[in-house]
Amino acid sequence: MTRAPDARLWHAVLAHALTDAAKGTDANWLGSEDFNTVRALAGVDPHAVICAYQPERHMRLGRAA
Repeated sequence: MTRAPDARLWHAVLAHALTDAAKGTDANWLGSEDFNTVRALAGVDPHAVICAYQPERHMRLGRAA
């Protein structure tokens, strides 16, 4: 399934913000109004993101990028 370019952009924003949260840059971002806005624009369920969020994984992904 191909996502629209704007959805891909918001997925990237979400991934970057999760990496920042894992680094402790903005750990309170999850569940905030901004989080809800970004995840809505990305078309992602907020509970799925929070349940799947693993700070260690995002730290590894951030170093690989």
